[in-house]
Amino acid sequence: MEKALLLTVSLVFLLHVSLVSSYSLLCYYLQTSKPSIKFYPENIDPCLCTHLIYSNSNTTKDISDWKDDDMYKRFNDLKKKNKNLKTLLCYGGWTDGVQRFAIIAATKESRKSISASVVPFLRKHGFDGLDLDWRYPGFRGSKHHFTLLIKEMMEAFKAEAQTSGKARLLLTATVAADKIVVDAGYEIAEVSKYLDFMSVMTQHFNGIWNQFTGHNSPLYKGSVKHGQSIYSNVDYILKYWRDKGAPAEKLLVTFPTFGNSYTLKTSKTGVGAPVSKSGEPGPYSGRRGFMAYREVCTFLKTATKQMIEDQKVPYAVKGDQWVGYDDPESFKTKAEWLKENKFGGATLWALDLDDSSGTHCNQGTYPLTKTLKTALGITTPGCKPSSFLTTPEEVELRRWCHDKPSGLYPFPNAAEKYYNCVHGKTIIMTCPAGLDYQDSCHCCDS
Repeated sequence: MEKALLLTVSLVFLLHVSLVSSYSLLCYYLQTSKPSIKFYPENIDPCLCTHLIYSNSNTTKDISDWKDDDMYKRFNDLKKKNKNLKTLLCYGGWTDGVQRFAIIAATKESRKSISASVVPFLRKHGFDGLDLDWRYPGFRGSKHHFTLLIKEMMEAFKAEAQTSGKARLLLTATVAADKIVVDAGYEIAEVSKYLDFMSVMTQHFNGIWNQFTGHNSPLYKGSVKHGQSIYSNVDYILKYWRDKGAPAEKLLVTFPTFGNSYTLKTSKTGVGAPVSKSGEPGPYSGRRGFMAYREVCTFLKTATKQMIEDQKVPYAVKGDQWVGYDDPESFKTKAEWLKENKFGGATLWALDLDDSSGTHCNQGTYPLTKTLKTALGITTPGCKPSSFLTTPEEVELRRWCHDKPSGLYPFPNAAEKYYNCVHGKTIIMTCPAGLDYQDSCHCCDS
């Protein structure tokens, strides 16, 4: 009887373990000052991802000069809803030049200095780690310096954890998916020893620089041969990183929630068709050659959708506009491939670009992110989804008073309403019927 009971308990335990996903899902939040993009921490569902990465537009060298304190707090407050959520601060990005990081990593003194400023900054603002986004570490002879920077920063993180008694800060890196850049930029086997994860940026494999149409993030190589095209796909580059010494469980595949667009030059509309320029900018992102998934959904209402069968990704054409993108089906296919190859999980770039409100694609809120989470079998036990305000505009209105003195203020575009600011708290008031708010007397009057 005791053996049978022990066997039953063991089987239940093993079943429970098997139901818990071993995959990680790192999701980027692109905090930006661009006025056309309104998306705030309060719009994030904290139950979607295992890790959230705060990426902003700061360009100053010294991280201690960054002044986004209010946004950091709002971002890290998401952990109150999901106790297992980990947050990281991204340092670097597309806009950062090669010289900036080359200088930081050049000497032991400069590397020690950045670690010394990063650790207290992360602790002060409640982050659980740092995501280092240095896109071209091999240029200016700084390949080995990148390894030293990662190694010494991890040593600093470990030392601080031993001293403070807190859990060690996480250290991840965003790494290139271009074979030429990978070969020039990374001592793969060595640098992999000191990182918790490496997000391979499997996006922008094709673009306007090719002067012909090509998908942003194909899973496999295509039948259209050109230059380095045999290397420009998810399957090749992830296996290349693995075969060069990166542990598969530390490699994360990037899933883009956007597509690259083109303006066609001729009547040809397939993959490899000649193009004259980047595609027209979308209403949300306002960028030529780029379409957020929510913009793609609007485009698809009047476009013709096609599947690139050998690369397992879709594209669409409307007039002279061509866009290659990912949808829930291609996300599922890529996720199955990821699991078959035993990689560590996925990086989503980015939450802002998915249909977070569910108003554009008729697929519910966060259709791409939720598809990826489900496909990887990720669960978030104990997470409490917030009753978030439905639009970024409402978030703005409700936080209007946070930096203003207490008092009454006129409400924009609604004469009968006014703000009542009480110690930073925003209360939206409405005058009695027939009366409007008058700022001259701070009262409702006819």
